[in-house]
Amino acid sequence: MDQKSKGTGYGAYDPLYPNGIMTAGKDGDLFRIRFLAAGKEEGLILDHKDFDFRTVGIGRMEPEQLYEFSWKAFGTTVKLTWCRLGKDCLFGQVDLQDGVSVLAELYVPREWRLQKEWVNFTRQTESCFTGELISPYHENGNPAFLFMANQAPRSCAGYNDRAKQLQDFKAAWMFRNVNQHDIWNDMGLSRMMGIQFEKSFSFLIKNGRAEDFLRLPDSGQQKLLLEQGKASLFRMLQAHSESALTGNGTMKEIGQVFSAMPAYNAIYKENTGRRYIMVDRPWARKEDGWGIQFNWDTFLSSWASSWTYPELAKENMLSGYDVQLPDGKIPLYSSPGAAGRSEPPITAGRSQHIVQGLTLWKTYLHTGDKEWAGKCYEGAKKANAWWFADRGDGQPRRDARKWGMLGFGYDPEAEMGILGASLQPYVAKAQYAYFETYDDSPQWTSGKYFVSVAGMEDLTEEKLIDESRYVCRYHMADIYTLERCCLYAVDCESLSHMARALGREEEAAYYEKKRMDMAEQINARMWCEEDGCYYNLKFDGTFSKRQSPDCFMPLMTGCVPKERKERLLQLLKDENKFWGEYMIPSIAKDDPAFPQQHYWRGQIWPPQTLWTYLALKRAGEEELAWELACKAAGMLSKEWNRNGYCPENYSGITGECSGAYHYNWGMLMGLPLLEELIEFREDKVIFGNVMAPDGTELKNIPVDGQLYDLVINGGMTEVYRGNILLAKEKGTVVLDR
Repeated sequence: MDQKSKGTGYGAYDPLYPNGIMTAGKDGDLFRIRFLAAGKEEGLILDHKDFDFRTVGIGRMEPEQLYEFSWKAFGTTVKLTWCRLGKDCLFGQVDLQDGVSVLAELYVPREWRLQKEWVNFTRQTESCFTGELISPYHENGNPAFLFMANQAPRSCAGYNDRAKQLQDFKAAWMFRNVNQHDIWNDMGLSRMMGIQFEKSFSFLIKNGRAEDFLRLPDSGQQKLLLEQGKASLFRMLQAHSESALTGNGTMKEIGQVFSAMPAYNAIYKENTGRRYIMVDRPWARKEDGWGIQFNWDTFLSSWASSWTYPELAKENMLSGYDVQLPDGKIPLYSSPGAAGRSEPPITAGRSQHIVQGLTLWKTYLHTGDKEWAGKCYEGAKKANAWWFADRGDGQPRRDARKWGMLGFGYDPEAEMGILGASLQPYVAKAQYAYFETYDDSPQWTSGKYFVSVAGMEDLTEEKLIDESRYVCRYHMADIYTLERCCLYAVDCESLSHMARALGREEEAAYYEKKRMDMAEQINARMWCEEDGCYYNLKFDGTFSKRQSPDCFMPLMTGCVPKERKERLLQLLKDENKFWGEYMIPSIAKDDPAFPQQHYWRGQIWPPQTLWTYLALKRAGEEELAWELACKAAGMLSKEWNRNGYCPENYSGITGECSGAYHYNWGMLMGLPLLEELIEFREDKVIFGNVMAPDGTELKNIPVDGQLYDLVINGGMTEVYRGNILLAKEKGTVVLDR
């Protein structure tokens, strides 16, 4: 969806305020409302810096259509629910309890940088409020916004100084005119509007042109509109419960996660008119308010979201290529501004894990959209080429020794500038290089520099105490890594599939050869016969023998000899190292770093769990793949059911939530089990799994614009569309697309 060419969009698009709504008009016209909880006894207002995301309750959601959300405030629960009524209108309600006020604050989210237009919020009637974007540059009149409530508020005021207004509110416990008296303020020009409610209320939001709101509905019409909206909200909530991805047992929670998380974390990009799925809302609190777009998080989110919202998945992936640099690199992350930040808005000196081809192919299998896939394919080709491209002096960017393999690094001049890079401490360059991969993993660093390098400015390359060292002349750490080499091979294979689907046979053959070349190097250089394990390879030709899930990633290439595979599986199934109730730890359990349980030093991460699952599937280890998929899904299901969390990572010891609470790639823990039950191919969809227990159900699976149900009983797989049984077979059911 390109919002600039379509109608009004609705969503909680501002990452700082999930307790709010933003409208995005087709011309880039933005209006916003946030619902702030205020406690009179405490004398506090919960703004974005005070918001406790641990108390968030994410309910039934659909992108731009439905939003059910609650949060804790002063020992009570506040709930916001809304639904879309038409192309430019929505209805919502806010439920609150005694002792808490809700302040509905109207504003334009970019008002602080408006140049050719300005905004004025006004009170039109006792319960109707409008906002208008004013500019002589508007060709078709001014865009406007209407907020209509079912009751008169206790107090309201327009204002221009937000900090002063909220401070006065806490003193008087009502909105008063605190604007400084001058000719403009006295005439009523207000950049914001605050509206105070002390009991539950419902509301209607409508977008249009200013002329549309000169004559507003009378009280009887308003009452009817709000009653109709309430009935629509009830119907949509009920319809969502009947049509959203769901199932029984673990699949019920997995369905809820995949239905809710993409909508919850969807953010609007004003410069492109597209949405993207951010990592997690609290990440934006120290930033400029518009969220951070990470490299592999973005692309992995498209694959996961394609299971429930294919259109959002496609839009999100295009947003990933919006930030692609001219040289083809996908930067580690980007942010639209730099307010209060010590890093550049685009980390142009670092990339991240190579997932563009894989996620494109997997998302394409769900959508079947070749026009969209063709656009993404061009970006994925450039990203693939960047890793081995000449950096300008004859050296490939991430292949310092020209061995045809890949490692990680950091190009300081791209971020610090030529002068700044010459003065940047060596230890900072080393840490930034680690950020291109698994941050503080013991596979390459002691982790001493993960938080701060203060006091270590004089540390040199020779004195660095790490598993591998950043080499300034190479702009690389002196190690070739399994995760980078194996993901590159998978990237090439995926691009080969995509090229063939687009009718580009020569390019398909080209990428297939690149896959085989990389697999050959992995097998020839990274296998340790003595240990029966693949390892990261140092530039001096020796192995780094820290064992992690990366050791099993060569299985993803499909080119591991059988005898090696058996030895790898023996290592994987060792419960003193990797296998067990909670999988899969980011470093072996018998590694000295495992007890630290810090980031990649023992914690369980969804991407690594996904890599291991893909490795087992490619190796033909169906039973192990099924077991891993079930255990991973069980961990996610437990956290969602108990706390409403979709964790960034998990403790490798207790299996409990760690890191951020509502992280986009938390969905990846449930992805393998979905993949086990439904296999998407270009020309067919395969339903069922012979290892699934009787009674397994997965309902409302979106396939080519229609919803299907899967039921497994007595070894028989049944597939329904609506209430119609389409097929019933022993084992699996194959339906042509």
